[in-house]
Amino acid sequence: MDRFEISTLRAYYGALITGKQNEWLRLHYDEDISLGELAQMFSVSRQAVLDGIKRGEKSLAEFEEKLGLAGREKAVLALIGEAKAALGAGETEECASLLSQAESVLEE
Repeated sequence: MDRFEISTLRAYYGALITGKQNEWLRLHYDEDISLGELAQMFSVSRQAVLDGIKRGEKSLAEFEEKLGLAGREKAVLALIGEAKAALGAGETEECASLLSQAESVLEE
């Protein structure tokens, strides 16, 4: 997973992982703080930080796999973008179809 994906998943599921994992992920990926610096800040070993981050990443990925909230949002935003383009081109039937598809994704 890349930094952006982890930050996105944290926005959806951060409250479902431990506070320490969430904080370490935030500091490491959003604030670009190294594992060594985190270990020093929290008075733990570098390995403990790495393990906590890996467990947090795994949990976030599992939540997304089971719940799919971030993927759903991405799909809906893509469909809305296509609908806007279709509307701008005067293709109202295509726009209506795309909006219907977006609605279906939200209802899943």
